[in-house]
Amino acid sequence: MALRTGADLLDALRHDGREVWIDGERVADVTTDPRFAGAARTLAELYDLPDEGDLSSPSPTTGAPVRLSWVEPANVGELTARRGMFKRWSDHTGGMFVRSPDFLAVMASSFASAESVLATPYGANARRCYEVAREADLAMSHTLITPQVDRSQPLDRQEHDIAARIVRETDAGIVLSGARMLATLSPFCDELLVMPAPSYPLPDTDEGRAYAFACYVPVATPGLKLICRPGIAPVGAGSPMDYPLAARFDEMDAMVVFDEVLVPWERVFIFRNTDACNAVYRESHAAVHMAHQYVTKDLAKAEFMMGLAFSLARAAKVDEFLHIQGMLTELINMTETVRACLVASEANAAPSPFGTVLPDRWPLEAMRFNFPTMFRRACEIIQTIGAGGLMMVPSNAELGGGLGPEIERYAQAANANAADRIRLFRLAVDASTSGFSGRQQLYERYFAGDPVRASAILYKQYETAAYRDRIDAFLRASEEATAQHRP
Repeated sequence: MALRTGADLLDALRHDGREVWIDGERVADVTTDPRFAGAARTLAELYDLPDEGDLSSPSPTTGAPVRLSWVEPANVGELTARRGMFKRWSDHTGGMFVRSPDFLAVMASSFASAESVLATPYGANARRCYEVAREADLAMSHTLITPQVDRSQPLDRQEHDIAARIVRETDAGIVLSGARMLATLSPFCDELLVMPAPSYPLPDTDEGRAYAFACYVPVATPGLKLICRPGIAPVGAGSPMDYPLAARFDEMDAMVVFDEVLVPWERVFIFRNTDACNAVYRESHAAVHMAHQYVTKDLAKAEFMMGLAFSLARAAKVDEFLHIQGMLTELINMTETVRACLVASEANAAPSPFGTVLPDRWPLEAMRFNFPTMFRRACEIIQTIGAGGLMMVPSNAELGGGLGPEIERYAQAANANAADRIRLFRLAVDASTSGFSGRQQLYERYFAGDPVRASAILYKQYETAAYRDRIDAFLRASEEATAQHRP
């Protein structure tokens, strides 16, 4: 059986009856609606990338090819092969289609590998659902965050009880009502993983246990509604090339509303268990494997922004100035730092408790906290290099308009004709200053969780004693050395 194709995916999106809302109206077809079609086509392109032996491997259960993003890596070779598949997909989008399905495939495979840390009898469902998704090559995302109502209070003390929760159980399964926010890519996914975010531990109370669940839910399930934010790509743009990133890579963010949604028991792998919810990310090491995927995305994104800056500087010959060369060198240093962290995580990989190999956590954590700042700086550098030219670059449509000859004369640059310069500068605008860029910067800041809480967790988990002991030893040695030389 061949890998799933882009046509297979688009056909599923057209006919499953999913309920997607935007701008006050229900979307009839996300594959053709102009606010969604670009991202749908991009997702199909990823599924259609030619497999040159670097995108798939035989299924451990059927022998049929499965995409490498689903692999539970048993050794470093499988780990690096999986990263190669991540990189192929990220390079295709310049790292700008940030929540591609390989992200959730890694998360699902991590939970399946760590089935033993999940409470029985539901833990086995994590593997069963993963294996079904792997063989079908499903597009999946997740929804973890509760709506921002009163962040000063835990869920079980919220005055406005709107967060998604278990409202009752039946013989057929659990029934969910309420909302979750920020389900990125959800209009284009087959299924969503629904569970609590790791940044906000659940209280072990009767009320808290109503939120302590994890399950896989098809997007087309009756009662599940996606309420999307407004689209980023200007629908009335003169040319799609005026916003070349937004036109293709607006993967969309949505609030998920559960209106008496029935989730069958076989899709539930945590049920009213706050201990399991609070520990599953840490004990399954899912966050480490997920970091391996998104740092690979970071590398593709850093390379893309660096290449864009090189091209922008060369077009107007500003790369001859020392201060511009210094900024371009910053981008080189950023890119090579991301690459070094990724390579180090693989070089120092070690066995996990579950028969898989685990990349070294700490180089990936370092990039988790540093890349958002790096990306904002990359945007700033492109803004500085492009300067006023980014504000005054005309539409690509002007080249075929009534003033075409004037545009060809006045919109050229030292090393680029007008058509090439306009395309390049419109890309630079979309990458550094547009609404698309702003959303990318915000996403990079928060997608791995609340950075303040995450940094506190990292500090508490880092082994500090050995380094403090070295300082104590250094001070003792210094005292002894100075004592020997006192007159």
